[in-house]
Amino acid sequence: MKKITLLIALMLTSLGFAQVPTSNPTTPPVRNATDVISIYGGDDNVYTNITPVNYVPYWGQPAGYIVPDPAFDVSGNKVLKYSNFTYQGMEWNAQNISGMEYLHIDIWTNSQAPNIFVISSGAEIAKPIASVAGSWQSIDIPVAGITIDLTNARQFKFDGGSGGEIYIDNLYFWKSPPNPLKDATLSDLKVDGTTISGFNSSALSYNIDLVVGTTIVPQITDATTTNVGATRLITQATAIPGSATVLVTSADASTTSTYTINYKANIPIAAPTPSTPNSEVFSIYGDTGGFTNIWTKDYAFGSFAGKPDLDPTAAVNEAIKMNFAAEGYGEGLEPAAPRKDVSAYGYLNFSYYVESGAANAGSSGHQFYFDLIHKVGTAGNVETFYGIGTALTSAGQPFEQVKKLIVFDSWQTVSIPLSDFVGFSPANLLQFKIGASSDLRTKIAYFDNIYFSVNPGTLLGTKKFETSNIKMYPNPVKNFLNIEANSSIDNVTVYNILGQEVMKVSPKSNSATLQTADLQKGIYMITTDIDGKISASKFLKE
Repeated sequence: MKKITLLIALMLTSLGFAQVPTSNPTTPPVRNATDVISIYGGDDNVYTNITPVNYVPYWGQPAGYIVPDPAFDVSGNKVLKYSNFTYQGMEWNAQNISGMEYLHIDIWTNSQAPNIFVISSGAEIAKPIASVAGSWQSIDIPVAGITIDLTNARQFKFDGGSGGEIYIDNLYFWKSPPNPLKDATLSDLKVDGTTISGFNSSALSYNIDLVVGTTIVPQITDATTTNVGATRLITQATAIPGSATVLVTSADASTTSTYTINYKANIPIAAPTPSTPNSEVFSIYGDTGGFTNIWTKDYAFGSFAGKPDLDPTAAVNEAIKMNFAAEGYGEGLEPAAPRKDVSAYGYLNFSYYVESGAANAGSSGHQFYFDLIHKVGTAGNVETFYGIGTALTSAGQPFEQVKKLIVFDSWQTVSIPLSDFVGFSPANLLQFKIGASSDLRTKIAYFDNIYFSVNPGTLLGTKKFETSNIKMYPNPVKNFLNIEANSSIDNVTVYNILGQEVMKVSPKSNSATLQTADLQKGIYMITTDIDGKISASKFLKE
């Protein structure tokens, strides 16, 4: 009888391991904010998580997959729960983890033995996690063994599951605090009075994209050392494109660090505003045009390089910035959700901007595609492609086919008949995707105003954005700024560093003089509208 009782107890204990955690992992130690990049920490996290992070992306998991719960409650502490686990992950805006020493994860499994991947720019490497069923593991993985582009980490992936459950908490990168006398880091780095986006003391390299046509070189205005005993030497960039550096030397002169800021003028102004009648539109992406029939997605997949606001006014006018050398991006509906019927529409419209030149082309040249994906019943997804590139071709896979020649260095708007998406079922739209046939194609491209329409889309007006073609003096300026052009200037608009319009004139002549005495000191951007072409420059108000 005692043996039977013991056997039952052991069975109950085993079953207990197969359920859910009933205790919490160890609370992480307090660290300086500059020594941690936290991705997930539930609601008891002692660190501040970066934002935004997508904890529940849909990556084409098999049938029966259950959407992750990023707020599963364990004894008053929220953790990330993966049910019926096969593979899943999370994605965020790229982070530079090159200065970190470890990746920390607390994980609870019920007989699962997952791998964790850190992913950047199309590269990934698996780090196995041994199965210890029914208890929390606290693991630190050396960053030195993660052989990817550490300056561009953007995703985690977990795989190796067999349908069980895993729970995750306290997922972050960290490093030990430096010896103050040997500390050669910065606690702040400002350009034109504003801290660099994504600044982290351990990240030594930064890229700042500027509006095409910018001629005034941004200036480092603050480089604060973490240790007051350290010194720094600032070398400003002298041209665009160009680089600025800050050489930091520790208090005991034993350690140096060089922070580098790379400037490149490659951001376009806002895409032309659609004027297609609202009644004829089903909008996929865009915040202009006044459309009210808008796609309601269930998830996004892949990644984008950012969604910058390209309109330097108080209004928001974002575009999708893609880095096709890293990955594609798309949005879609859950497998069980009703398909979206777009059969009432005859065209897909979108605007794109691609900078010319070898620096923005992969080794296989320029090319990208727009992919409409449908699903009928329980059948698999069907993908249909429309390619845009430098040479018309139908060779290779469908996503390699180029149906339209690419036009560089200005916003281009295309209206594509849905019939050109060969095999697409308009009554069963599941997803759209923007991608390239390989990571050896176009690198950076911008997309905006993606929508279906009954008839070909129309625009309020197409204005080409060009390199600055005006003379502007003096610069720096105090009281008056003179502008000269070869043609009549329709409009001149001045924006402050926050993108707010502070002045606008319509000279309707080949020259204009702006009164700048009342402007505050700082950097300003100025755009001129001449013969339907927009150019931009910057000036410094002393």
